[in-house]
Amino acid sequence: MELLQIGRYLLYCSIVIPLAPLCFYPVSSYIKRPLPILLRKIFLALAGAAWLVAFFGYFVFPLPGNTNFVLMFIGVYSFYLYHKEIKIAFAKKVFVFLTACLVGGFSLLFATIADYTLHPTGNSGDFSLEALLVQVLFLLAADVLLYLPFSRYMGWAIANFHEEAIWKRVCIFPALFFLATFFLFPRRYSLMYVGRLRELYPFVLLFFTFFVLLVYFLFYVIAYTYVQKQKTEIENQILSIQGAQYQQLLRTVEENSRIRHDFRQQLIVIAELAGQKKYEKLEEYVRRYMEDARAEVKLYSYSAAVNALISYYEAICLRRKIRTDFSVFLPEQLPIKDQDFCVLLGNLLENAIDGVREIEQRYIFLKIRQTASNMLAVRMTNPWRGKFQREGDYYRSSKREGFGQGLQSVRVIVEKYQGMLEVLPETDVFTVKILLQIASGEEGEK
Repeated sequence: MELLQIGRYLLYCSIVIPLAPLCFYPVSSYIKRPLPILLRKIFLALAGAAWLVAFFGYFVFPLPGNTNFVLMFIGVYSFYLYHKEIKIAFAKKVFVFLTACLVGGFSLLFATIADYTLHPTGNSGDFSLEALLVQVLFLLAADVLLYLPFSRYMGWAIANFHEEAIWKRVCIFPALFFLATFFLFPRRYSLMYVGRLRELYPFVLLFFTFFVLLVYFLFYVIAYTYVQKQKTEIENQILSIQGAQYQQLLRTVEENSRIRHDFRQQLIVIAELAGQKKYEKLEEYVRRYMEDARAEVKLYSYSAAVNALISYYEAICLRRKIRTDFSVFLPEQLPIKDQDFCVLLGNLLENAIDGVREIEQRYIFLKIRQTASNMLAVRMTNPWRGKFQREGDYYRSSKREGFGQGLQSVRVIVEKYQGMLEVLPETDVFTVKILLQIASGEEGEK
């Protein structure tokens, strides 16, 4: 193969450069490396791909006249590198990458309009440099116009919508739309001049573009509605727990009021026992009185929601005779959303309560500390009996078929705060360790 033809190949494949930003707009918060290092790796990767194309095209075997073969190779190679650089669920990576490829497919279709207009007797194999320039300009315009919808709306869906099964199914749509662009791509330009096909073709592309945008919009609406519904359910659950704590507080206040009302009678009894010098009975009477009058309301943090949730589960443990040791020291201003933190603690406590239900010596130890200005540590320990099954980042439920939702929800919140989750299912003790990165503030109590 001549060097001129290889250069033409590389020139056509250069469209992956303006496509790259579209892959990173929605996932900018999940890039593993700093931007300068990432750009350097992208440059080296593209240089390596160009070298491979040139080497095989010149020394090994001639490449086909159509560039689709080489573009397919570069696409697979690019996704592999993309997969290594982004820290999100695999299905989300596929969705974003296929969406960027779909934009590339649209750029080819609209550039074809310029190509068959300038070269009526040409074909797809003779894609002109003028059409390539139109395609590159189209992609550069897409980089600007799609920055906001990709970073804000698709980025929001990536960060907040975590149903893995739905993401896997949704990936079908950009894949099908991308394949559809190949069917809409005319192979022989002379056919475009039959009848009114040349005039109708741009309208077909516009209709197809509108349809694709409509599908993406509907997916965003569905994801947003689903997430808001989940938030409402969580808020209602927290309100229910707060209501339970409030009722418990009212009962305690009423009981204390009754004790104060009867305090005169208690003083009479105490005075009588003292007058009779029955000091042992007096000591026993006072001890019992103090136990009855002791308030049971505990404050774990400055957050009413966190207090309500921990008190709620502590009351459950008390009824089920589960020994608890909740050592919670949080800063005055909790740098994590109450909703997120309550979901995390609620799932941990529910799993722990369920894990000790068949244990004789039952206990649950919870320890929470702000270990540094930007780090919050959570540790949950309880005895258990069972078989722990993990598949990748997912945990199989011991209560039903399929994957458990508790630890999965915990993992999602940990990822949201760029933290670490460590699950240690030892022989008799189950331990969960969590580190959350938080905004800088005053260091919590050690």
